Formats: sequence, C-alpha cells, structure tokens
Amino acid sequence: MDLANELDIDCFSSPFDHSAVDFLEALNVPAYKIASFEITDIPLIEYAASKGKPMIISTGIAGIEDIELAIAACKRFNNNDITILKCTSAYPAAPEDANLMTINDIKERFNVKSGLSDHTMGIVTPVVSVAMGATVIEKHFILDKKIGGADAHFH
Repeated sequence: MDLANELDIDCFSSPFDHSAVDFLEALNVPAYKIASFEITDIPLIEYAASKGKPMIISTGIAGIEDIELAIAACKRFNNNDITILKCTSAYPAAPEDANLMTINDIKERFNVKSGLSDHTMGIVTPVVSVAMGATVIEKHFILDKKIGGADAHFH
C-alpha cells in the first residue's frame, strides 16, 4: 500500500468477510472489489457498500437475479457508484468465450458502469472490451507461476 501511494496508484482488494473490509478501511482503500464467488454474499456487499466507496462487482457465473440483488444491496446504503464486471469464469478463458457484447448490455440493463474481469491470455480481449464500453478492466496475471492457484496459467 505504501508503494502504491508513493507511485500514485490506486490500490484496493477483494474482501471476503467483514474483518477484511475493516482491515481495508484501516488502509483507506479508495474502492471495494467484490469477487465473482461473493456476488451472492449480500451481507458482505452491504457492509462494503456502507463505507460509501465505489463498488466493483464481478459477475462470474452469476445470473441476472444475482446481479440485481447485488446492485440493490449497494443502493440500500445509498451507494450508487457501482461498476459491474463481465467475467467468464474459466482459467484461462478463451477469447471467443468472452462475450464482450454483454458489457454494453450490463450498462443499459442495470444503469451502472460496466467493465471486464479478464481471464484471457494476452491483451486483445481487454483492449476490445474498452471499444465495447468497458470503463474498468481487471486483468488476471501472475508474476510467479510456482505460487500456484487459479491464475498460475497466466503470464
């Protein structure tokens, strides 16, 4: 966080419970990112939204109703600074499965900002997503593949 501040880079994280939100609040993060698998954790979304900071929510395998409930959770706390990320939950995802037309649909259907949580290899998909209206890009990558995890296939 100190290095990000020194470099004037916005640094934030995905909390997975209330204690993580509290920890991030102590660091004075500028926004909250809700991971795909937490889109149905309405109490977590409400707690993060109650802090009054921008909310970035990834969709993954969420259905329309899940997205509507997450947005409503933010709005219950008068938090209307919401960005919904189109996400294809595959690691890595094939570019042809990115379904980038969804980005504009999200913006129009839910009246929020839209973006992309990108699990593809390379930069083509996120670049095209900007042309499709994405205002936020979350690009998955890994610095050391030996660490393992879902992002170990990225470079």
